Amino acid sequence: MKNIKQSKNNIVYKTNQLARYYREERVKWHQFYESERVIIEQLKIDQSKNILDIGCGCGGLGLALQGQFGVESYTGVDINPQAAEAGRVMNQESHILCGDILDLSQNELKDKHFDIVFSLSCVDWNIRFSDMLAAAWDHVLPSGHLVSTFRLTSGEGCDDIKRSHQYINFDGLLEGELASYVVLNVKDLLRQLSVFNPSEINAYGYWGAPSVTAVTPYDKLCFAAFSIRKRSADDIGRLRYNLKLPVAIQDAMEAPL
Repeated sequence: MKNIKQSKNNIVYKTNQLARYYREERVKWHQFYESERVIIEQLKIDQSKNILDIGCGCGGLGLALQGQFGVESYTGVDINPQAAEAGRVMNQESHILCGDILDLSQNELKDKHFDIVFSLSCVDWNIRFSDMLAAAWDHVLPSGHLVSTFRLTSGEGCDDIKRSHQYINFDGLLEGELASYVVLNVKDLLRQLSVFNPSEINAYGYWGAPSVTAVTPYDKLCFAAFSIRKRSADDIGRLRYNLKLPVAIQDAMEAPL
């Protein structure tokens, strides 16, 4: 594993809101966002695929992938103890770890690699966004994929939790624990992903309003799901893009990276 630059620690969420919500939500295929379903369906998943899900909540993605594609090998990671414990009860055939992926990557998950690594609504909810993205990428097998969701803007992004954050509250209230609400300039994100030297980047996204429990300087955002394919040893071709994103987001990418 690559050494991860140390900075501020990620927040260890202790709220029971996550377990309460994710016991019922995002456990079936139709409950996932259109952007996520479109990108995942492109991957041709079957029961042979080995899955790592970072920020798994109660492991609902594992249940959904099992029901939709027959996935049998699912490892989930969540920093919230109540959510992880609920996930172990809900899907006893899964392997769910409780902790920060930055710590687990150096311990229980050290040198472990997977066909597909997911991080849906996770890396952009954390202070150490770039470190988590790099850690997730390190766990992807050659020719495998990292699938992640991002909040995009064509203007200046924001990763300052003081300016852009979200209350972890599924009753729509501006109270409870705070999560970082990271918003990324699309060109900055693509530049960061290109450092990994992937063979292909696919994306599907659309405009939407920020969460009602978010405090952020943005009136609208592009919510997008990405799949980033890792090169195999013999893949030396140019990086390929297939980005189905709003026109304003596409226009912001016209200048060379």
